[in-house]
Amino acid sequence: MSEERHEDHHMDVENKLNLNSKDDINGNTSISIEVPDGGYGWFILLAFILYNFSTWGANSGYAIYLAHYLENNTFAGGSKLDYASIGGLAFSCGLFFAPVITWLYHIFSIQFIIGLGILFQGAALLLAAFSVTLWEIYLTQGVLIGFGLAFIFIPSVTLIPLWFRNKRSLASGIGTAGSGLGGIVFNLGMQSILQKRGVKWALIAQCIICTSLSTIALMLTRTTHQGLRQHKRSYKFELLDYYVLSNFAVWLLFGFVSFAMLGYVVLLYSLSDFTVSLGYTSKQGSYVSCMVSVGSLLGRPIVGHIADKYGPLTVGMILHLVMAILCWAMWIPCKNLATAIAFGLLVGSIMGTIWPTIASIVTRIVGLQKLPGTFGSTWIFMAAFALVAPIIGLELRSTDTNGNDYYRTAIFVGFAYFGVSLCQWLLRGFIIARDEIAVREAYSADQNELHLNVKLSHMSKCLFRYKQLPRRV
Repeated sequence: MSEERHEDHHMDVENKLNLNSKDDINGNTSISIEVPDGGYGWFILLAFILYNFSTWGANSGYAIYLAHYLENNTFAGGSKLDYASIGGLAFSCGLFFAPVITWLYHIFSIQFIIGLGILFQGAALLLAAFSVTLWEIYLTQGVLIGFGLAFIFIPSVTLIPLWFRNKRSLASGIGTAGSGLGGIVFNLGMQSILQKRGVKWALIAQCIICTSLSTIALMLTRTTHQGLRQHKRSYKFELLDYYVLSNFAVWLLFGFVSFAMLGYVVLLYSLSDFTVSLGYTSKQGSYVSCMVSVGSLLGRPIVGHIADKYGPLTVGMILHLVMAILCWAMWIPCKNLATAIAFGLLVGSIMGTIWPTIASIVTRIVGLQKLPGTFGSTWIFMAAFALVAPIIGLELRSTDTNGNDYYRTAIFVGFAYFGVSLCQWLLRGFIIARDEIAVREAYSADQNELHLNVKLSHMSKCLFRYKQLPRRV
């Protein structure tokens, strides 16, 4: 496909995908797509920042509501298990329907599904503001917000791989840093409003902010590439793609995202209440949660840039191992606010390494053609473990110790991140072995290489390979 570049306009969204096909031994057509790596993609990146700000950034602010509910017994009959469950639902319940959401945006459009998500989230926050019973909070601040988050984020996360290749992890890092910026705003801003005006007005303010910014992002979102339309027509979407699910690398992917959710969500929702358990106020607890968001804002673009240079799996397995060490060596002995703030800032910069790298990793495993369906299955695993993570975090809290009430939680989170590192190490060895085969058979980047057979002995030899790699991994 020839392309014509117009000097006086932004890159025309109709002309930048180039499709070449190759059939594998199973009859699946492998399509090579030329990715712009810029142009209008930078506006897509801005939209992705706003989506992250309004979804994961706003969601991280639930730690403030959680601490407030636990401290003030806001709703009659509500226990710590109830409030932790609400947080888990907000994070994960919509993600359980990821394959259906993916199927819907193939039938309609990404913009339409994101628009529904914006409506769900706005309605949830507004209804939660006027809720007076526990079951109403379960349905609004839990279930409906969870659906809003999923309907916005799941379609939006597939945008970056279609617009960026060489800068993919960097773009994802910058985009997911929006959640860090959102975390700062919603942790500090909502805490201030909550103290002065109460929960009702904090939720109303959050509704206005999220709805407005997500609507701006929706107006920027574009997927109307001519090549993308051809790709969409050539792609037969399946809710459960057994061709993908039969691949060993995909199950290593499911393993590391599951461990990542256990560590990430427990840590995200625990630090504010952990600070209060040390004898400090809820406001001081919000400072620690805010430091996690500051770390995310500063760290994720850096992580994305390093991942583009050295490979997302190589960088990921190292940083997740560092996370495990920080939990064991710094969180367990933590007994004062200064250490808690420093810990929050450090872990905030790397605890969400999965977000700037997940799109690159999934694309490397299955290729662009199988990306939407694989993401749908991946979200289910993430949802299942994110749902129970807040409950695990609170249940592990000890009340019969004079030291750190969260020492068992810290041990658990450390092992969760160690599990992420282990799975990524194994996956890295598998991908290196498969890359050697793919290079010999002249497959281009982002093509479907799932049919290439990787022997265990070949994978084992590649586990300790760090130089002269066929491709960056």
